[in-house]
Amino acid sequence: DAGKGLPVVEGKQIEPFGVDLASSRWSIRERDASARVRNGRYMRPRVAYRDVAGATNQLTLIAALLPAGCVSTHTVFCLRTPRAPGDQHLLCGLFNSFVVNYLVRMRVSTHVTTALVERLPVPTREHAPRAAGEIAALARALSSRRDPAAAARLQARVAALYQLTTEEFDYVLSTFPLVPKTQRDQALDVFRPG
Repeated sequence: DAGKGLPVVEGKQIEPFGVDLASSRWSIRERDASARVRNGRYMRPRVAYRDVAGATNQLTLIAALLPAGCVSTHTVFCLRTPRAPGDQHLLCGLFNSFVVNYLVRMRVSTHVTTALVERLPVPTREHAPRAAGEIAALARALSSRRDPAAAARLQARVAALYQLTTEEFDYVLSTFPLVPKTQRDQALDVFRPG
């Protein structure tokens, strides 16, 4: 019963960049959580993504940062190792990008497995510190508010980080027909040189 302990997060509560804790149907007492979850991982923020991908979802890989003090069900995969907040926001931004979702869609139908995610080519802060910092900052901002300009900027920065050409990014965007065309066009406009 929700409200009497730590909220339990299900996959359907995760949207790109955000978690709807208010809609938690279940909770668990902290002592029960500590008996089941090693090292108290639930007491720190961590990147999480949905296991189940639906045909009506705009994205296949949908990620957010779970806040400290909640646990998740089997339909949510969480980062197990502690990472700095900036690194977690970078991962969240990459996971919610059209480019990484395009790569995921080539390998998945209904379940986004940990094996698939572990094989994704994911650049780290060391590869491109400036771009990584900007993507992390944009992801952090998007976790607290909807901002179409920030979303378009994040998509463009990720495409640039993956060294796509304008034609390649345009093609990637065309493979997301459920995303409004105005949103895709805005990302492409930000990406275009000059």
